[in-house]
Amino acid sequence: MAEALPRREDTQGEFTWDIASIYESQADWEADYGASDLALAELAAFTGKLTRSGKQLLAWMERMQQVELAIKRLMVYTELLSDQDTTNQANATLQGRAQSLVTRYRAATAFSEPELLKLTPERLEAFVRIVPQLSLYRQYFANLRRQQPHVRSPEVEELLAQVAMPFGMAPHAYVMLSDADLKFGTAVGTDAQSVPVQQGSLDELLHSSDRTLRANAYNAYADGFLSVKNTMSAILAGKAKASAYLAKARRFDSVLSGSLFRSNIDRSIYDTVITACNRHLPIWHRYWDVRRRALKLDKMAPYDIFAPLAQPVHMTYAAAVDVISDGMAPLGEDYVTTLRRGCRLDRWVDVYPNLGKRSGAYSSGGSGMHPFILMSFSESAGLSSMSTLAHELGHSMHTYLSAKNQPYIYSDYSLFVAEVASNFNQAMVRAHLLSQPLERNFEIGLIEEALENFHRYLFLMPILSQFEEYVHGVIEQGGALGADDMSQHLAGLFKWGYGDAVQMDETRDGITWAQFSHLYADFYVYQYASGIAVANALAARVCSGEPGIVENYLKFLSAGSSVYALDALKIASVDLSSPEPMDRAFKVLEGFVDRLERLIEN
Repeated sequence: MAEALPRREDTQGEFTWDIASIYESQADWEADYGASDLALAELAAFTGKLTRSGKQLLAWMERMQQVELAIKRLMVYTELLSDQDTTNQANATLQGRAQSLVTRYRAATAFSEPELLKLTPERLEAFVRIVPQLSLYRQYFANLRRQQPHVRSPEVEELLAQVAMPFGMAPHAYVMLSDADLKFGTAVGTDAQSVPVQQGSLDELLHSSDRTLRANAYNAYADGFLSVKNTMSAILAGKAKASAYLAKARRFDSVLSGSLFRSNIDRSIYDTVITACNRHLPIWHRYWDVRRRALKLDKMAPYDIFAPLAQPVHMTYAAAVDVISDGMAPLGEDYVTTLRRGCRLDRWVDVYPNLGKRSGAYSSGGSGMHPFILMSFSESAGLSSMSTLAHELGHSMHTYLSAKNQPYIYSDYSLFVAEVASNFNQAMVRAHLLSQPLERNFEIGLIEEALENFHRYLFLMPILSQFEEYVHGVIEQGGALGADDMSQHLAGLFKWGYGDAVQMDETRDGITWAQFSHLYADFYVYQYASGIAVANALAARVCSGEPGIVENYLKFLSAGSSVYALDALKIASVDLSSPEPMDRAFKVLEGFVDRLERLIEN
């Protein structure tokens, strides 16, 4: 049963991430901060000089990247400090200073893109012939040329850079409210014992075999958000208004079109993903009926979706690392050695929950740093935690290989491909385990973990994306939204998605929108669905031993943003312009439901 969480200072160092690998002390951070602040004037002095010569352009590209990389290190360090204990005000202040520096950097460099776009393709090619080092930046210049209709004058670009920080406060306010200030009370089980409901313990409570405890934990969590629903709706609506303003300022007709354009994704691909998820809803209805029968319920409730159908599989963090390493063995010794070393020696992972720690899980890091993973590992929910770790390690290895193989300017990758590597790792580890003789209880638990993952990415996230469309649509048309409007609309989407298979509490289920920080990254959530589809297709090909697929997949991981997102996927021979990858993912889902039903009936 879940217990009260420890304070940050009481957590064991070996299970915390090694942020000293970025800066050994705050004094070192301060030194870099001061140097980066001084460098802003040096960057601003390039104004009006970028089109004079290839030599001057190369000097700009190199110096700009040096300063940006230094500022990114400053920012990542403060984000990690803040997220490991959101109640620490000193850390929050440090993060605020880093955010301010980012804003000043963007303002100081705002002149550059409008100025670079004055270079004709012919003059740019002439520069490249004279200064061959500029050929490295062909993709950067081509992408900038693609964005030309949405790049404004230097004055407008500077203004947009300066509003980035105040416009970006909504996600920060959400995290502070959700993870630092919000209290959820307690949940009482059939044994009449009260258990504190906290961000770091909720998953464990929802996986309890005690239905009374599950229901009370679910309700207490929802009621916590309901108690601040008006504040939450103001924060989310404020974020949507800021996004609408920025989209309009960049001459996009909607936030969605702007989000898709940045990744060079056609609207038809978004529609293909959402349509496929909606078309296959009957598979979910069948799955929930299998669960209902297994749990001997008259009707499923949302808090029963995570109820164990077998005894929980306990797993230590060390054992999870071993299982993941074995599952990823087809990618080669270098991949596995790097992953294992990151988990056990280099302390990439902040493993266990503590009071004030940010909820959820993510991977951070980049050039000049090793990856960093935030999660809340639970040994009593071993398979689920192992899967989460595998997921985040997919992100981390994607980041590691992109940074290792690309110059800084291409070391990041589009959000559109981000969820491919993470879900690929989960699919590979799952396939590795399912290929072995398994004890029935373990097999059921493993399939449950798979279906829970698919539920999040092929049911919940597409519904949240459609909710996001509604929110942005109302705001973009000049309307206003309150908490009840949001909750009623999301409850309607859930009611349609659940069909008759799940009994809803519309008030509590409707407030789910307030529980996801993902909604503060415009139209990110639908990309979980496309990501899991591509990942499972690639994992199946790797497991089948298809010639060349491992090499091509590693090339994809190493490509960064040196090519567009869809072109990166084509390296691994995946085409998302057709519905086939999405339909194949639902075939995998259906196969898991079939397998679970046979196990339950037998």
